[in-house]
Amino acid sequence: MHWYCLGLSDHKHLLLRDFGKGRTMGRHIKYLWMLALASTLMITVVTSLLLYLHEVKHQQDELERLAGRFLQQWKLNSDSLPGAAELGYLRSQGLAVQTGVLHDNKLSIRLPPQPGISNDAVTKAAQGISGLQRMHDEQYTYLQYLQPLQPGQGLVVSKSLSQLRQHYLQGWVGAALTDLAVIIILFAGFHHLVRPLRDQLDRQSLQHSLSWEHMSGIAVRLSAQQLILDANPRFIELFADDHDQRLSAIQPEEEQPQIARYLQQALESRTLVDFECTLIDRHGDHGRWALHAQPWHLNGRDYILLTGDDISKRHHMEEKLRAEQQRVRAYFDSMQTLLLVCDQQGNIQRINQPVQDLLQMDKKQLYKQPLSYLLPKTHAARLSHDWQQLLGSHASSRASEFPLVSASGKESTISWRLTRINSGEHQEVLLAGLDITEAVANQRALETANVRIREALEQAESANRSKSIFLANMSHEIRTPMNGILGASELLLDSSLSEDQRHYLDIIHNSSHALLDIINDILDLSKIESGNLEIEQIDFDLNRLITDIYQLFNEPVRRKGLSLVYYYDSGLPANWRGDPKRVRQIITNLLSNALKFTEKGRIEIRVSGQQQEDFRYLLNIEVRDSGIGIAQDKTEQIFSAFKQADTSTSRQYGGTGLGLTISRHLAKAMNGDIGLSSEIGHGSTFVLQLPLHEGHAPEKEKQPAEKQNRTLHGRVLLAEDNSVNQRIAERMLSRLGLMYTTVSNGEQAITEVLSNDYDLILMDVNMPVMDGITATERIRDLSSHKNHIPIIALTANAMLEDKERCLAAGMNGFISKPIRLDTLGKVIADFLPARTQA
Repeated sequence: MHWYCLGLSDHKHLLLRDFGKGRTMGRHIKYLWMLALASTLMITVVTSLLLYLHEVKHQQDELERLAGRFLQQWKLNSDSLPGAAELGYLRSQGLAVQTGVLHDNKLSIRLPPQPGISNDAVTKAAQGISGLQRMHDEQYTYLQYLQPLQPGQGLVVSKSLSQLRQHYLQGWVGAALTDLAVIIILFAGFHHLVRPLRDQLDRQSLQHSLSWEHMSGIAVRLSAQQLILDANPRFIELFADDHDQRLSAIQPEEEQPQIARYLQQALESRTLVDFECTLIDRHGDHGRWALHAQPWHLNGRDYILLTGDDISKRHHMEEKLRAEQQRVRAYFDSMQTLLLVCDQQGNIQRINQPVQDLLQMDKKQLYKQPLSYLLPKTHAARLSHDWQQLLGSHASSRASEFPLVSASGKESTISWRLTRINSGEHQEVLLAGLDITEAVANQRALETANVRIREALEQAESANRSKSIFLANMSHEIRTPMNGILGASELLLDSSLSEDQRHYLDIIHNSSHALLDIINDILDLSKIESGNLEIEQIDFDLNRLITDIYQLFNEPVRRKGLSLVYYYDSGLPANWRGDPKRVRQIITNLLSNALKFTEKGRIEIRVSGQQQEDFRYLLNIEVRDSGIGIAQDKTEQIFSAFKQADTSTSRQYGGTGLGLTISRHLAKAMNGDIGLSSEIGHGSTFVLQLPLHEGHAPEKEKQPAEKQNRTLHGRVLLAEDNSVNQRIAERMLSRLGLMYTTVSNGEQAITEVLSNDYDLILMDVNMPVMDGITATERIRDLSSHKNHIPIIALTANAMLEDKERCLAAGMNGFISKPIRLDTLGKVIADFLPARTQA
């Protein structure tokens, strides 16, 4: 005889191989018959429902046909409102008919009241509304057809659907009962044949389970009353050889109720129950055990098979580790220095008491919160830079300086030492800080005085010029490293990665895009204020545009435990003429706000509209959430630049306060507006109103499929001075299948053009020795055929005037950094010969 097991060292694989095989087979048979029953009933229900829907559709078509035929005959014979005599044809077909006249919003009915026809339906027909609709009263369901006649005159034709529904319901119930009776008879017969075989397997499995001699752990068979019936040699050696004693005899008194509940749970649930407990051996020593209670039923009786491993050593080590951790926490909290411990993503894991006192918050409020949550928004980029520098270098520590903001809004400037700590499989960062608020305040006071002196000497024109230069420099200086971050993360995400690596790269990629969005928002606001905002007029598919946005937000919404619902009025056209980029930007901003301020419930996108004249519509795009809501007196404030409902909103939820400001300006630039209705605690509804003309299918949908399958080939000259951006651009060109040569300034680019043949040049604008603008002008002045080589600008400057300056110098295209692989491929494809894939 052998003990059939998979190894007592594995807590999840202590079951016997043959243990419970008979009962498992019985459950499988039961599930099989339940599946057969459910499938039969489902087929019956679906078939009857389809037949019913088909007949309803037939009735709709017939009703519309009869009404249309009557209307055609009436128009041939008379221009007056039809009366009872003229409507005899429809009544002869078993239909209820009613006509009416609407004058000064008062309805006058011409015929006696008809079943299934309401005055509301006649009013709609007289107002010019036509088509099919349903009406329900307390007993019946009717199908109505609304037909306008002369202006202010309407005709309604009605037919009852209740008799049709009752006919199909009775047929379905009869078929379902017949199927149920047949399956029950078959199941009873099969169960009678299988049960003896299952009982025999149960007895054989129990006989196998009683061979316990070779087990290294303990095993004992208990009755339903928790009496010991059998035990293996290991159990007898350690505890007792007395049968019929209760298992509680070898348990500490304080643990007996809980162990009894575990065993009872196994009997009641008929499933394996794992738990840990203390057992007392025959010498009185206490040991920690990992036990596994498996229920068993045979010949009408319930048993419990209890197996286990001694985990006393592991338990003792865990207790020592907990004591050591407690001692470290005591040291940590007793330090007067500000101490925080964060994970690699910057989420707070531990803080000491001085940090709590400074921030006026407790540990529960700060646990797992991003460290950036405690910083002013202006310092988030500095923290992110220092953080990445520490984690990405060989140095174990790094100095930094950034402030913290308390719950009351007080800002304290702290000098920090960031130290990387290896904690098992993951890294953590210890931040030790010293409050230097007073010293910084004195320095800032001096700097402020100097700034005020300088500001008094500046003129308004100089200030505006400085603003433009600042925006251009900020865009350039941030986009240059962002090009490296986004380019590298995009290339890495397209390679083979572990789950943790992909997760961290997603964080880098998404955070970089968030920073880029802030930059773009600031640039957009600058364009709006200067009046340089451009609005396109092209054909686009609004339904597809919002569907793409829906798919983009669906996963973040799901992760937050919310639901996202999208409605598009089927009566509206799909294609419109306008600026799809700006429409997408507005809807994305509204959805981002809804997701940010909603913790439970749902978010809805609803598109409706009314036709005004010709092909012009007034579209309403609603974004509704069940979030925190906005006070009535704050609804206009949130549309102001850098403003939110209150300061706590910015600290708790983040954001620059530019999204709604830019969205409203964009809407007004398209001759529309954004409205808001909200209530504290009940959510908000933003409505984007846009007057748009119906358009045609976008041209890109009409392009042949071959263009999407072409590959690039040719030789490219890359002029870029930044080594990181060089490497990213080179990898992208390789991915596109292109050959390339790289130079670091415009002078080298001209030398390469004169020495070798190239199909296209990618030219950075800001380079040492000679910039890209000058190099382009020199190439265009060449007397050879090489002066026609296509040149595409690569620049971190994203202002409109920068693009115009590049094109004026003779460049053929413009790509703003950070560069995306798909964008680079599309731009190059317009200039290089294509090779269609087979």
